[in-house]
Amino acid sequence: MNSLLLRLYPSPWRARYGDEFAALLQERPLGPLDVADILLGAFDAQLRLRGHDTGLAHGKGFVMSLRIGGFAAILGAALWAVAGLVNSGVFVDVDVAVPSILLVAGMPVWLVALAGLSAHQARTEATLAWVAFLVPAAGTVACLIGIIGILVATDEELLWMMFALGTGIAIVGSVLFAIVTYRTGTLSRAGSVLLGVGSVLFLTIGNPNTQSIGAVGLACIALGWFALGVQAIRASGPAVAPRIA
Repeated sequence: MNSLLLRLYPSPWRARYGDEFAALLQERPLGPLDVADILLGAFDAQLRLRGHDTGLAHGKGFVMSLRIGGFAAILGAALWAVAGLVNSGVFVDVDVAVPSILLVAGMPVWLVALAGLSAHQARTEATLAWVAFLVPAAGTVACLIGIIGILVATDEELLWMMFALGTGIAIVGSVLFAIVTYRTGTLSRAGSVLLGVGSVLFLTIGNPNTQSIGAVGLACIALGWFALGVQAIRASGPAVAPRIA
């Protein structure tokens, strides 16, 4: 496994840092978030190799680039915001399937953001970070299955239930993620507050009399993820190597 993970990095990077990377991988067993951390770092290194400072000499862990998670957070926020606007019909009247397609596109992106940012936070709040990742991730997967099924299937009742349940779990998970982010202080606390408040407000959308509150909640969620994404990109610095959570 360690050899395979090492080979994911570009050859110039391996030539310079491969031995130290391999030695650090041997220090302790890798967990799922560690692997996600390394995979995102390898992807980032393949896209943009920068060897000025990998941070390998600053402790036992690798410096994980938050860049991928940050960009994913921003992209996911944009997709959700557009989906909400399209669904509202404020600007243009489009087919009802369009917001669903945007949501389908945004959910995998959100999972990437969750993986990247949670791996970063797990260094200080490992247990809470795990819970804050697994709950919204499980809800997102259920929501994704439900909405894809609705788009292609005829028996929609069960799929709508899965979609609604998955959405609720994902939003509750967002509150947990916001709490962990605020507690760790590793990313924007203002963004975590926006995400948490927006998630709570969005949970009221099931009541027809509170649709406007749900819309405000969605806007806060999008702004919160955007702020977290921007902060993550800034915090990533020049590093391309991952850091084990």
